[in-house]
Amino acid sequence: MGAFGGAAAMRCFGRTRAAVMIVGTCSTVGAIACWAFVEASRSVAGFALGRIVLGVPVGALAVIVPAYTGESVDASSRGAVGASYELSVCAGMILANALTWFKPSKSLGLVLVSPIVLGFWSSIAFATCPESARWLLGRGDVEGARDALRASGRDENAVDAEMETLQAEVNDIDDAGFRKSLVDSVVGGMREAMEGEEYRAVRIALALALFNQLNASTSIINYSPRVLRNIVQAKGGTTSPSGEFDAFNLYTGLIVLCKTAGVAASILYVDKFGRRPLLILGSVAAGSGLTFACFGYAVNSFAVTLVGMCAFILAYSVSFASVFWVLVSEFFSMRTKSACTALVTATLFVSGALSDLIFPVLLASTGAFTFAVYAIMCFASALFVHVYVPETARLSLREVQALLGRKPSEYARVELGQMY
Repeated sequence: MGAFGGAAAMRCFGRTRAAVMIVGTCSTVGAIACWAFVEASRSVAGFALGRIVLGVPVGALAVIVPAYTGESVDASSRGAVGASYELSVCAGMILANALTWFKPSKSLGLVLVSPIVLGFWSSIAFATCPESARWLLGRGDVEGARDALRASGRDENAVDAEMETLQAEVNDIDDAGFRKSLVDSVVGGMREAMEGEEYRAVRIALALALFNQLNASTSIINYSPRVLRNIVQAKGGTTSPSGEFDAFNLYTGLIVLCKTAGVAASILYVDKFGRRPLLILGSVAAGSGLTFACFGYAVNSFAVTLVGMCAFILAYSVSFASVFWVLVSEFFSMRTKSACTALVTATLFVSGALSDLIFPVLLASTGAFTFAVYAIMCFASALFVHVYVPETARLSLREVQALLGRKPSEYARVELGQMY
């Protein structure tokens, strides 16, 4: 819901204005709803409804932020800036994990207050950002587009050159109202995937979204306490929390720190080495980490399993976790960006939810084999990237989109030497 609503809003109102509107409104309404239902009626259903409202800006920003960064940043640093979006996910995971270290009665207040505080400051941050020059030019605001380019640090010569490039891209943009934009966001991406001019880009991005989540990237973090508890119980140990502190959630925090370190490494190297090398090598390393965890879980080794899960998350975060957002920001033209990005992002969230549903069932029924299944997914994703995903580093958005119009045999085999 948030992905499609965010896509419609950014097409209709602009990237930064849409972010301010959605984040500010939903964070406030959702936080107040959660507080009211918890304090007044202790209603679990009401609290869940408030959390759903808070989820809307999460989905919306997953569409708006990659689109905005891809349009606003120079090709030489577009990867690093785009990958930085994943740091917000890391920050949320760190906060959420810290709250699980203690009993709900001790952390409930922060759970209720944090959304409105974070939403307020996020809205302020978006409000201070210049609007996308591409969107402004598409709406006929030539001077506004030039001002936005100047605000990004470009000199007048660079602004003139960029304006010439943008003018050729915005001819396909139509001025649609919110209702039409919402309908197009819901159905337009699927229509483009089936028969549109950019069908190849949409299909590749959809496959990347599936690989991104169906390798248990989120499930490993969410269910790591259960995995480690199972090992301790199998060896006859105790898994009860010591007082108010649950040590197993501390191990989850270690995994989240590995994720943060991986994202930081991706930001440093995604423009230097390129998207394909990070995706391929990271996927192979992630699969190897899960293979290690499979062995550890099979022999009831707490340390080996934990190291394997940490290695998996580290490798995944260097590759798919952050590079995915970079590619999504680059793949689509202005004509299809809102609808296609919404479809791809919604697919990412749905596949993540599906993985979270499947993981505990597999773990209970197949044990260590669960990690082997997801390791195979990692190796398959590396093969898919090798065959179908082109290198996009240091290319203009127009060049990236033209490249995706070719057959995979024409672009898949890119030598690292061509990057320099």
